[in-house]
Amino acid sequence: MTDTPMPTFANRLAVALDGSQALDALCSLARASVPARLFTVTLIDLDAGQALRVYSNLPDSYPVSGRKPVTRDGWFRQVIEEQRSFVANTTAEIAAVFPDQPLIARLGCDAVVNLPIVLGGRTVATVNLLDQAYSYPAETLTRIEDTLLLPAMAALAVYTVLARSAPER
Repeated sequence: MTDTPMPTFANRLAVALDGSQALDALCSLARASVPARLFTVTLIDLDAGQALRVYSNLPDSYPVSGRKPVTRDGWFRQVIEEQRSFVANTTAEIAAVFPDQPLIARLGCDAVVNLPIVLGGRTVATVNLLDQAYSYPAETLTRIEDTLLLPAMAALAVYTVLARSAPER
């Protein structure tokens, strides 16, 4: 078997011992396929009205976070309710939606894609890719959706199963 991104992802997912390793595998696949200086995963708990960043490839600069309230705005409508990807290709577009835009810019990221992950008909998470300005034109968004949607669903399913089977601490 050749060492290409998808078989490597599948192998890494199959041997993941915890949720972080499953999301590491997804991050590696994403970064091998499209621009992504910063890669994060955010869980969405609609029943509680909260979001929780559970993965970051730059944990020292952009760490996982505690729960924060979900704001029901235009971004929420597009990504969570309509289940359509959000793209911003400039600092101004990011600043209009994300209050942590100054931190994002300090990391060299001026463009973002938020890919909604839908399981059971509900948006349960977003996979978030960030890179330099104008990194995500329409053809790149199509490649992201075509390449990452199914692997993200698989990685989140593994993440959930492993979290449920983890021993209590």
